Amino acid sequence: MRYDVAIIGAGPSGMALGVALSQAGRRVVVLDALPAPALAASPAGEFDARVYAISPASAAWLAQSRVWGALDPSRVAPVYDMQVYGDQSKTLVPGLDLSAYRAGVGALCTIVEERELARVLAAAARFSASLEVLRPVQVAAVATVDDEARITLADGRIVGAQLLVGADGARSQVRAWAGIEVQSFDYGQSAVVANFDCEKPHHNTASQWFRVEQDGAGGILAWLPLPGDRLSMVWSVSTTFAESLLGLDRETLAERVARAGMYKHGRLACSGVPAAFPLRNQRAGRLIGQRTALVADAAHVLHPLAGQGLNLGFGDCAGLSAALAGVRDCGDPLALRAYERGRKAALLEMHAVTHGLARLFALDHPLARGLRNFGLNLAGRLPGLPRMIVRGAIRA
Repeated sequence: MRYDVAIIGAGPSGMALGVALSQAGRRVVVLDALPAPALAASPAGEFDARVYAISPASAAWLAQSRVWGALDPSRVAPVYDMQVYGDQSKTLVPGLDLSAYRAGVGALCTIVEERELARVLAAAARFSASLEVLRPVQVAAVATVDDEARITLADGRIVGAQLLVGADGARSQVRAWAGIEVQSFDYGQSAVVANFDCEKPHHNTASQWFRVEQDGAGGILAWLPLPGDRLSMVWSVSTTFAESLLGLDRETLAERVARAGMYKHGRLACSGVPAAFPLRNQRAGRLIGQRTALVADAAHVLHPLAGQGLNLGFGDCAGLSAALAGVRDCGDPLALRAYERGRKAALLEMHAVTHGLARLFALDHPLARGLRNFGLNLAGRLPGLPRMIVRGAIRA
């Protein structure tokens, strides 16, 4: 089986890249170890605990593949405002207030649940004549030769491709096979995710609190609007505190979350099952190898405080697609180097911002606490700075 591009990993980035490349005329195969998930429509009013904040730039790229317009409008929520509070905030007056209207843009981002995004990508893949999705399959070995990457499957089949793309997550086997080193920093935190029904409307406003938790460690609480009077929570706290939150009954957890957010949307009622996942910062030393490229979590993992992880992955996919445009051999070293150079600045900037903020708000010294809250409040009051922040964020 010979292809122009073989992608290992059928998550959102791998599937979106496969659809984009196939629509550009490439013969593509996506391989994944997991079986295809059941993607029947979720019951009305029920939403995944895992959601993504899709930037306007990512939405525009997905629209080129006719994916974005296929999303069910009743299952997505635009974010028009974002209000950020420091860990010394005692009222609901934000230190930093970001407004799509004041920045002259339609929305800061759009909240999309993981299941809905997977559904439309799977549908687009089915309608892409030059795209095959093989799952579940186990990759036994990978070798690169002069003119192709050769993938041996556990059942003995061999897949040949001009280019092998690793979209297989933070523990990427493609990255390991390519001999690409990775730098990783464990925050010692977990993100607790859950959905809640709100007593008061959220008006399509996202909220974020930098906090000092009851265990003395820093925490970041984010509320993201869902359709209707519902919100999605991401609460980044120490792993020990996360375990205690997961051990609470639903009513107690809802009260704890409402109180942490100063009852901004009144009383909350927990819907669905809370979950947690560990947090770390991770960067691959290179994005490319011999006939190999890395995208998304295989290349980088961010703290979720800015909600830019998937957007950065889609940016990788868009950059790789652009670098391969018009190139006869998808494994051409010049094209791959162009992809890596094109992504370098965006990746460095986003890692510096998210990692720096996460480390800054983890410091519990009173002087550090005062300085960071002063900086947050100053940023919100400098003329034009909130607009610049919005303009930078929507390009991610």
